[in-house]
Order: sequence, then structure tokens, then C-alpha cells
Amino acid sequence: MRRAILSLSFLLMAGTAVAAAPVELTGQSATYDLSLVKVRGHSVTGATGRLQFDVTDTCRAYAVTQRMTLLIRKEDGSLARSVSDYDTWESRDGQHFSFLLRETDGDKTTVQSQGIAELGKDGGTASYTEPKHHVVKLPPGTLFPMAQTAALLNAAEAGKQFIAPPLFDGTSTDGAEDSFVAVLGLSGPKKSEFPAIAKLPSVLVDIGFFPRVRHDNEPDFRSQMRYYTNGVARDVRLDFGNFVMRGHLVHLKIPSDTCKGGGVDP
Repeated sequence: MRRAILSLSFLLMAGTAVAAAPVELTGQSATYDLSLVKVRGHSVTGATGRLQFDVTDTCRAYAVTQRMTLLIRKEDGSLARSVSDYDTWESRDGQHFSFLLRETDGDKTTVQSQGIAELGKDGGTASYTEPKHHVVKLPPGTLFPMAQTAALLNAAEAGKQFIAPPLFDGTSTDGAEDSFVAVLGLSGPKKSEFPAIAKLPSVLVDIGFFPRVRHDNEPDFRSQMRYYTNGVARDVRLDFGNFVMRGHLVHLKIPSDTCKGGGVDP
């Protein structure tokens, strides 16, 4: 999961009724075991890993922490270990955002991007402090990750099959990227080993991310997931280009909702 939390509820799918459920993104701690499912070319011959995905709802904002560890076997038989740490803070009104992306290859850790961004009626700006100080304009219609989630939810409930807004998540130093989110399939509640999602409808989505600066026809990253109405994802598929990983949900914890009980932003 490179980017935001998505969730939605639907009424109909291929003539089969799916009960609508209120959309309420929840805080969560989800762990995924990653396994190799496809290789393109010969640069990668094996891979395994783990993805830890945590969301804290502070009532006024969402704080998201993602840590992905990959162990990759190369064509010559050598092993490479990479760790990606991605932390964001996004205000509930979708106007303010901060981000930090760190990557570790072997023993070397580098800050790939860090900064803050703000949106207004006519777009916005992203102010980077790493890897160098610079400011990038964000086009009108740009969304931050959680706001993109809300847009997808609204579009899906309106019967739309896709949305394609510019997305800024701080993972690129070039500013916003183009995104294309396609709804592939809707399902009613299904039996699950995790009670938090066992009674919720879900949707399978495919998300492509395209660099605006090059106007490529092929995405630079692609993911596929099944999202539930509380924002939990499973059946994760991450396409890195030369190899594809599957994420299997192995642990899920949903914290109590302190916001409804009068919790405040720390």
C-alpha cells in the first residue's frame, strides 16, 4: 500500500443488492506478509517482506505510519534488504498535509522527501525541506491521500466506475501525480477471521499513479486492494514494475473511537 486508505459502501453490483453501510474511516494497526507472485525480466529472482500500516485518528487529523521491509534476491544470487518508512499527517478538512519518507538500503538511510503542503480553491503549494529546499505548485483539484479516499467513496456511491484526480502524497519530489482509480468489483459482507470487517461490504479497486512531468501512458506504480467501509484493506497487490508482491493480512487491531466519546487532538 503505497498510498491512502480507501473504503466505501455500495447498493448494487450486477443486479445483486449490497446493503449500504455508513462510511467511517477508522484508526487501525494492520500487518501484511508480502510474497512474490510475478517477475518481469531477470533482475529479481525472489522476494519476501512485511508491511506495517498504522492509522491514528486524532479527531482533527489522520496520522499515518507505514513501514515496508523487502528482502530481494537478485539474478546473481545476492540478497538486498530495503526498508521504507513513510509518515504523514493530514487535517480532516483536507487542506493541510505534512510528510516524511525515509529509505534504508543496507546500512545507509536517506531522507527521500520531507515537507508540508497546503491547498486552496485554486490549487496549492508543496514546500520541501528534503532532499533540497524548493516549492512546487499543486494544480487545481489536487487531493491529499485521505481526501482522495473521500472522493472515491462519494464517486462510488454515485455509481461512478472511476475517478482520476491529481494526488499529492509527498512520495515524489516533483509535486502532484496523476492518479486513476478503477472500481473492479463490489461485494457484500463475507465471513472473515477478523471481526472488525466480517460484517462490512467491500470493494476491489485498481490504482495507477502517473508522473505529471512526463505524461507517461504507463503508471510508475500500481496497486490493487480490497477495501472495507472502515478503511481496512486486504487482498493487496503491489506492482513495482519488474516484480509484483501480494500482501496477506495477518494481524488487525482496531482501537476504540475516542472522537465520538469526546476525545481531543493531542
